[in-house]
Amino acid sequence: MTFIPIDRSRWDREEYFSYFSHEVPCLYSMTLNLDVTPVMKSKERPYPAMLYFLSVVENRHKRYRISFNEKGELGYYDVVHPSYTIFHKDDHTFSSLWTEYSETYDDFLASYEADEARYGKVKGLFGKPDRPANLFPVSVIPWVPFQSLHLSFPKTPGNFFPMYTMGRLHRKRSHYYMPLALEVNHAVCDGYHAGRIFKEVQSLINGWR
Repeated sequence: MTFIPIDRSRWDREEYFSYFSHEVPCLYSMTLNLDVTPVMKSKERPYPAMLYFLSVVENRHKRYRISFNEKGELGYYDVVHPSYTIFHKDDHTFSSLWTEYSETYDDFLASYEADEARYGKVKGLFGKPDRPANLFPVSVIPWVPFQSLHLSFPKTPGNFFPMYTMGRLHRKRSHYYMPLALEVNHAVCDGYHAGRIFKEVQSLINGWR
């Protein structure tokens, strides 16, 4: 994990960052139904597949990896990994695990399944220990095919990573759809950058093996 500081005196985003961080703090959300038919037809598990697609897009663009470090410097990480929720059916609680990003899906899936086997039954908010700073959050509400979702945070977070929430898979005729809610901070992401996430994730799904 490497943190690269941003030279804010020369950063072309500085005016927007300052405005939407201090004068008009703004987080906004968008929800889109993704067509996940290729994944379902491939018989792959949709949850780790979606975690992988999100990780690929996150690591393509440094804009989605911007954060403050422990010194209060603004910068971005060279790589980020997904932090995701799992559900405990026996007591209806959840825990958060994380898996290291790998460039190939097979390697990522192997790591995901290893984490699932080792930490999947560990109770508590954080099931897997030693959480690094470069984690982006993903959660899932598999019981509801929601049309929109809004998360509310009273203070600006220490990082500016997008936040994702997946919903219940549902079928329409011969296609399968999954709602994906995205929450971003306007200080680093405009509408174009939010839309790009959906576009690139859908493109990865469409080109699935």
